[in-house]
Amino acid sequence: MALAAALVASFYWHKRLARQAENLIDYCNSLALGNSEAIYNPPTDLPDLSNLGLAIQVMRDVLVDYLSLYRRFFEASPDMFLSLTPAGGRILDANQSFFKALGMLRKEVLGQPVDKFVKLKAPLEEILASPQSDRLKAKLDSASGPRQVEMSISWEPTPQGRPWVLGVMLRDVTEREELHNRLLQKSAALENALEEIKGMEALKDQFLTTLTHELKTPLVALKGFMELLKSGRVPEENKEEYLSICWRNLEKLEKQINNLLDLARLSHGREQVQMVKVDLAALLHNEIENLKPMAAENKVALLVKRPEKLVVNGNAEKLIQLVDNLLLNAIKYNKEGGEVQALLQQKEQKAVLMIRDTGVGINREDIAHIFNRFYRSQEVSGSGRLEGLGIGLSLVQEIVKLHKGNVHVDSTKGKGTTFTVEIGADC
Repeated sequence: MALAAALVASFYWHKRLARQAENLIDYCNSLALGNSEAIYNPPTDLPDLSNLGLAIQVMRDVLVDYLSLYRRFFEASPDMFLSLTPAGGRILDANQSFFKALGMLRKEVLGQPVDKFVKLKAPLEEILASPQSDRLKAKLDSASGPRQVEMSISWEPTPQGRPWVLGVMLRDVTEREELHNRLLQKSAALENALEEIKGMEALKDQFLTTLTHELKTPLVALKGFMELLKSGRVPEENKEEYLSICWRNLEKLEKQINNLLDLARLSHGREQVQMVKVDLAALLHNEIENLKPMAAENKVALLVKRPEKLVVNGNAEKLIQLVDNLLLNAIKYNKEGGEVQALLQQKEQKAVLMIRDTGVGINREDIAHIFNRFYRSQEVSGSGRLEGLGIGLSLVQEIVKLHKGNVHVDSTKGKGTTFTVEIGADC
């Protein structure tokens, strides 16, 4: 009887021990799968299992605290975190930053392939096959439009070394990339500005030298002829000719100085000009007639095609300066036996003036600079020398701006140049 009782007791304790062990094993498996509930029916009267159950319960409490802390950081992070399945790259979990960026609910995202929302430069399988330490560039189809993101991938390996679960961090770098691009643009602009400053310094030195020459030449001639006239040694029949020479030099000086003053006032917006109705066709005719002697002297033909009348709202004095500068350049930089064509017409609501010459043309690299003040191409004129202060075309551009128009140049080296000016016509 005693032996039978011992066997029954042994069987009972063995069965109970097995049941408690199974409960602990099931709970540990459940805990590994993310279940943080307390142990159901923990062992209480078997000392060893009871201590083991208590230890597991303590471990559970610690893990729950760590999980809670991790979840708070996970959800509060401004960066986007995801966990993915290695096969198919489906989203197992993600934080609020990711859902907020997509403008979608958790249930709409979980289980979906990540490439539905994140566009990679290569399939995920290829990236995993050759992992890189550098962050990957990708695009996120966010609720506010495409965003530039940097993507970092890490994974937990299986015993065989294959990925078990993928951890992905996405960082929105759209503003950073835009700022970087703007900084590059600003840096390039600063470099260009420094080069322009250096160029302007050289132009300034060149301008001062040219200005001295351009002003001194007529002054020397004027002074010489005035001294001859003052001395009384000039024959009576030559006095009128000498006075004409003095007058032409005075006009040249006056024109150079007025051009400089006008350019300074116009470029700084200091000059207040009165706009009235001006017959641009009549103005062009008069200037062509005035310049015919100079054109004949340079053996250049002047041709004009214009309507009987074309009225614009403008300033007659400034428009004369504009036409004169374009015509003078066309004559001066022409070839012997060449021609200058002046074509004026109305297109829709604009008056279009084209001055075309058959001269030496302008180098492609010079076209971008010809409207800069004091700039003079290193090419020589038809007379074989550089002339002028390099302000004529700058003045033309400022006058065109004053009339709210635009100016354009086309040129072929060795064949000629065409300047096209458009200003509003008074219809």
